[in-house]
Amino acid sequence: MKLKSFTTKQGKNVSLTKIAIFVGPNNTGKSQTLRDIRERLENGQKSKPVIIDSFEFDAPSSIEDFYSGLEIKDSIHNIGYKTVFGIKSDLLSKDSMELHIPSLESDFQINKSYNYILGNITKYRVANLDSSTRLNLVLSTSSFNPNLDMPSNLIQSLFLDENNELLLIKAFKLAFDMDIKLDYSELISLCLRVGKELPKIPEDPQQACKITQFLQKIDTQGDGFKSFVGIILGLLFSKDRIILLDEPEAFLHPAQARFLGKWIIDNSDLFQGQLLICTHNSNFLSGVLSSDKKVDIFRLNRHDNITEYNLLPPNATDNLSKSPILSSQRIIEGIFHKGVVVCEADADRAVYQSVASVEHMSNQEILFIHSHNKQTHKDVAKLLVEAKIPVALIVDIDIFNGDTDLKNILEILGDNLENVDLLEKRKVIAASVNKTSENEILEHVKNEIRLFLEQLERGEHTLNGAKSAYKRIEKEFTSWKDVKDKGIIGLSSDIQPTAIALINDLKAKGIFVVPVGELEGWMDLGTKKKNKWIIPALNKIHSRGCSPELRDFIKEVLAFF
Repeated sequence: MKLKSFTTKQGKNVSLTKIAIFVGPNNTGKSQTLRDIRERLENGQKSKPVIIDSFEFDAPSSIEDFYSGLEIKDSIHNIGYKTVFGIKSDLLSKDSMELHIPSLESDFQINKSYNYILGNITKYRVANLDSSTRLNLVLSTSSFNPNLDMPSNLIQSLFLDENNELLLIKAFKLAFDMDIKLDYSELISLCLRVGKELPKIPEDPQQACKITQFLQKIDTQGDGFKSFVGIILGLLFSKDRIILLDEPEAFLHPAQARFLGKWIIDNSDLFQGQLLICTHNSNFLSGVLSSDKKVDIFRLNRHDNITEYNLLPPNATDNLSKSPILSSQRIIEGIFHKGVVVCEADADRAVYQSVASVEHMSNQEILFIHSHNKQTHKDVAKLLVEAKIPVALIVDIDIFNGDTDLKNILEILGDNLENVDLLEKRKVIAASVNKTSENEILEHVKNEIRLFLEQLERGEHTLNGAKSAYKRIEKEFTSWKDVKDKGIIGLSSDIQPTAIALINDLKAKGIFVVPVGELEGWMDLGTKKKNKWIIPALNKIHSRGCSPELRDFIKEVLAFF
C-alpha cells in the first residue's frame, strides 16, 4: 500500500514517492503529518486530521492486494464471513476483524481504490515507528509454532528470516562495534543477545542454552541499542505497509545517527513498504545526503498557523552540505532552524549571535553563520534560498559603494522590478560620497603619514604595530573612510534621508545594513582594530553591557522571521 499524495486544508497538494523525509524547525507540523496519516489509516473517515484534508492512495491492482500477507480463516461467529488476523500499527498487537469477502470484492469492482476500506484492513497497512513504540519491538517474546501460526511480532518474524538477521548483525556491528544474535535456545521464548564479541553459539538449543544463559539480553541494554534495532527490524519486516518513522535519531550518538541515515537510504530497495520520515537532526540528515541514492526531502515552514511543504530541489541540499564556502560551519543545521542570518565575517557572527542569545534568547530558533566577506554573501544566500530556508543578511554600510554586491543579493532574493528603485537610491548615495575630491583625500593621507612618522621617531611601534598602522593609512585612500567609521552620520546631511530610506526598504527584503558603518561602530571600546575589539565586545555583551542600538538592531533582524 502506498500514499500517492495528500492535500492540505489550504488546498496544496503534496506528492509522495517511496521515501519522503520531512525536515524543518520545531512546531511546523512534521510529527503531526505522520499522526494525520496514521489516524486516517486506523480510523478511516472518523479520523480528524489537523493539517491534511484529503488522501490519495495508489489504486490496488487486484482484490488480493487488500489482504495479501494477512491470515484469513472462516469465521466461527458469522456464516459466510471471514476472520482476518493482522498486526496493528505498533507491530506488536495482534488483532482481528470480521469481513464479508463477497461484499468487499463487489465494492472493489466499483471503487478500485482503498478509500472504502480505510479504518478496517488499512489498520494493518501502517507501521508506527515513533521513539517510544520501537523500544518495545525488540524485547523478549514468547516463541510460536511457525507451522500453525503466523508471526505476531518482529522477533518472531526474525526467527523465520536468516537473511534479515544477517543484515541486522552487520548493521549493528558497524554502528556500535558490538555483536547481536537471535537466541531461541530457551525454546519457550525468543530474545536478542548482545555483547562486544559473542562466542560461537551452537544451532542445537540443548547445547546453545549452556552458553546463552550467561549473555546479555537487549532488554537490559540502553535505549540506543533498542531504538536502532527496532528501526532496522521495523523497516525490514513492514511489508505492504506505510512506515511512519518519527525522530529516528532519538537515543543515538551523532556518528550512529549519521550511519543510520545512510544505511536506511542505501538499503531502501530491501524495504517492501513506503517510508515517511520526520527528523530534526542534522547528523541523521547528513547520513541521508551521503548516500548515492536520492530521496525526496520536504522543508516545512509554518506561518499564521499554516504548514507549507516545500520539496527541495535534488541539488539544493547537496550544495548546502558540500559548499566549500561553508565547509567549516554546520550549515546543514539551518534546515532545522526558523531562519538563518548571514554575516560578513566570523567576528560579526560571534557578536550578533551573542546579542541574540543574551538579549533576546533566540539562538535556538535562528542560526547565525558567516560568508567570509560581502562578495560571497550572494553565494550563501543562493544556497539557503534554494533550500527553502528563510534568510536575512547583515552587511556593512560600504555595500552602497559599488553596484555589483547589492545587485547580486537583491537578484537572489527576488522581486527584480522593485530592485531598480533601490539600486537607483544606492547610486545617488555612492555619487554623493565619491564626489570627495582627490586633493581632500590626499590631505587626509598626508596627515596620517605625518602622524605615523612621528610615532616611529618616538619608538611607539613594534614591527607588527607599524604594519597595522600602515594598513590603517591605506584605508585613507578611499572616500568611504568616514562613512565606514561613522555610518549614516558620516554622510553629508543632504544625503542622509536617502540612506535612511534605503536602509529601511532593504530591511523588508531581509537585508540589514549596519547603520553605524561596521561592526566596531556599535560600541566604543577604545580601539577600532577588530582583533582587539572583539573579545572586550563579547565580554561586555555577556555582562549585559550591550549598547541599546545594537540590541534594537538585532531585535529587528530576529523579527524579520
